[in-house]
Amino acid sequence: MVQLPPRPAEIRDVTALDGSALRSRTVRVIAWMTMADLPAPAALAIVAVLFPTSWVAAVSLGGGNVVAPLWFFLPVFLAGLRFGPFGALSAGIAATIVAGPLLPGDAATGVTQPTSVWVSQGIFFILIGEFVTYLFGAVRWTSAQAAQAEASGEGEQRFRALVQRATDMITVTDHEGVLTYESPAVERILGWSSGHRLGLRSGDFVHPDDRAAVSAAGNDVLANPGTSRTLELRLLDSRGSWRWVESTLTNMVDEPTVGGIVINHRVVDERKVLEEELIHRAFHDSLTGLANRGLLRGRVETIGRAPINGFRQSMLFIDLDDFKTVNDGFGHDAGDRLLVEVGNRLLTCVGPADLVARLGGDEFAVLVEDRSLMGYVASDVAQRVINALQEPFEVADRRIRVTASIGIAQYETEAPNGDSVLMQADIAMYHAKAGGKNQFVHFTDEMQQGVRHRLDVESWLRAALVGDQIRVHYQPIVALTDRRVEAVEALVRWEHPTLGLLSPAQFMDVAEETGLVVPLGKLVLREACRQIRRWRNDHGGYVKVSVNLSAAQLRDPGIVSECRLAMSDAGIEGDALIVEVTEGSLIADVSSATRVLESLSSLGVTIAVDDFGTGYSSLSHLQRFPVDVVKVDKAFVEGVCSRNEESTLVRSILAIGAEFGLQVVAEGIESEAQDRELRRLGCDYGQGYLYMCPVPAERIDELLMSHRPARVAS
Repeated sequence: MVQLPPRPAEIRDVTALDGSALRSRTVRVIAWMTMADLPAPAALAIVAVLFPTSWVAAVSLGGGNVVAPLWFFLPVFLAGLRFGPFGALSAGIAATIVAGPLLPGDAATGVTQPTSVWVSQGIFFILIGEFVTYLFGAVRWTSAQAAQAEASGEGEQRFRALVQRATDMITVTDHEGVLTYESPAVERILGWSSGHRLGLRSGDFVHPDDRAAVSAAGNDVLANPGTSRTLELRLLDSRGSWRWVESTLTNMVDEPTVGGIVINHRVVDERKVLEEELIHRAFHDSLTGLANRGLLRGRVETIGRAPINGFRQSMLFIDLDDFKTVNDGFGHDAGDRLLVEVGNRLLTCVGPADLVARLGGDEFAVLVEDRSLMGYVASDVAQRVINALQEPFEVADRRIRVTASIGIAQYETEAPNGDSVLMQADIAMYHAKAGGKNQFVHFTDEMQQGVRHRLDVESWLRAALVGDQIRVHYQPIVALTDRRVEAVEALVRWEHPTLGLLSPAQFMDVAEETGLVVPLGKLVLREACRQIRRWRNDHGGYVKVSVNLSAAQLRDPGIVSECRLAMSDAGIEGDALIVEVTEGSLIADVSSATRVLESLSSLGVTIAVDDFGTGYSSLSHLQRFPVDVVKVDKAFVEGVCSRNEESTLVRSILAIGAEFGLQVVAEGIESEAQDRELRRLGCDYGQGYLYMCPVPAERIDELLMSHRPARVAS
């Protein structure tokens, strides 16, 4: 193992600098003298011209017997230096002929030179040419080697200086992972004194949970010389704390000046804190701090993949009775405080292995480990919840009483579907409400009528797709600076012949479960492209249309062709279309999503990430996907005016957008206060009921025609 040498002097000797410059100039002079930089035809032409030039000079001076034509050596030397020994031999023979039989001994009388004279001169030409060729060749080789050695030494010193002054930590280990070198940045960042860790195993300073990954990466680069691997890990500092770093391992075992694995560590503590915060937000309710629907669903499916013998699981779906009266009577702030208190009481009713979640609004769920096999534990938990809620709550200086209706669904631990279990518990909860509220009801097969209703919805939706019942409404996306319409989001509606106009919440779940979301999305895409073409023709504006792509559409192999065809048929370019995808759909299949989005981006289509912050938000994904716009979820915008976590997260997302050069759209803006705060924070665009609710195309047409800012909610 070759250790890196000590830190070099910061300023080199002036004499060494002058010597280096002299050697460099010597190499350049030799290259010029030997015509090394000239193409071979050009050099050959110069040599050829020198022969008749020398002959004319000799004749003009009186002839070969009068003068010694030594200048014939010049073409011989140049030919030898440029073309080597064979060049010197050929030029020497040519010089012998030109300076002998072709050159008169006396230019005035025309007397020829004696043969012995020009033959001896020719032999001398050839011998001296060969000698000079080898002599200059040796000098040139020696100078080049010296220059190369000097450059190599300078490069090595420069590398050492860069390593010593690098802001990132640089360490070197041998093939067994023993530290043999570390840059001064290690002491500055981790606090370990210089040389303290040398001779110790680098793995001893890596977090135990990260050691397996580091070992695998090290083995990988050792098996493949010249390769690199990058991973995130935690390093121990001198204070006993763990620092997150992004480490790149490079195999430089074969490099004589290194002889080991070079590891570049970049501290990423702040980035990891933000990622962990986003992950926590993705799986926890922002108001109560309880688990959210995503975490609950994941827990159900995780248990199903690793069943526990001897007991079932039970899902409790809890809905507060008449909660709307609290919001209407005391305001939403009081309602939110009540929800927080309800969540706290639910936690007191469950065991340590149970999971309490808020699903949204006044809906909660509890995942219970039921060891009785008969549902007794779930029933006990439900009764404890009902009893706990009987105690009044102190909210807004008032004593408020609430009750709850609870549905219970039991399931075997064999690959259950979280949404299906919740649906069964939800169905049972509605039966509890219908039975008088403030009670719990177990799901039974007789309640399966709700499932049949979903089948009916599927059948009706299939008919709607071919029966001209699907409508597209549009909601403006405005520039927050002046509320001018910059784009519109296309939102699907279903005009049912008997139920009236239905929102996506009433049928989109069925569409996604049955795969009907793909043809439904195509229909919306085509209509939105045709509509934006009409608006651009009528108003000459640059308004764009935003269309949502579901996870199923991203998995559709023909989605890119479908978008291209929709734009072509409508006569629009890619810059008129924005495609919105959710974080969850991106993470479901990263490689497929990357391929689709890159293809769409190459068409000029703008890519937006919808509901940003509600899914698994890793900053590396923003770098991997060709994202242009991020849309802040309504749940975060609601709390932007408060000094709480929502406000902090909105500021963080705006900072991320600025860092990555992304436009940011805030969704769900409903108040002037939210509008003012978002403008103060530097948000680019906004969307919400404050400006306009989703409306038919005709209403947007009126807005564009009037050139008015979108200011009136309707």
